[in-house]
Amino acid sequence: MRHRGYLSDPERLARSRLAKLLHDRPLLCGSLVKMQRRCGKQGCKCMRGQLHPSLYLAIRMGEKRKMIHIPQVLEATARQWVGTYQESWQLMEKISQICLERFFQDKEKERRKRG
Repeated sequence: MRHRGYLSDPERLARSRLAKLLHDRPLLCGSLVKMQRRCGKQGCKCMRGQLHPSLYLAIRMGEKRKMIHIPQVLEATARQWVGTYQESWQLMEKISQICLERFFQDKEKERRKRG
């Protein structure tokens, strides 16, 4: 394995930030979705059309997609954990783009050697 010194500054910073995120923070690989629902109680405002707002975590569990209700007391926690996932994903995309550019450069060098 090569030393990180061969990496460009942006790639090294992105990899460092990603490693720190994954080490320090929990994450949930999903999305938060706001939905409206009825509680079913007679006389409630939701029976007249004013539905109750609810927050759900849309997450893949195996082959299936699940919607998990997020109680209000855990809403901030869920937002942080999903935020960590989203930031990690963005960093991985940045690293991938940098690696793709490096791959094309290496490919061009090989083409010049042979041609």
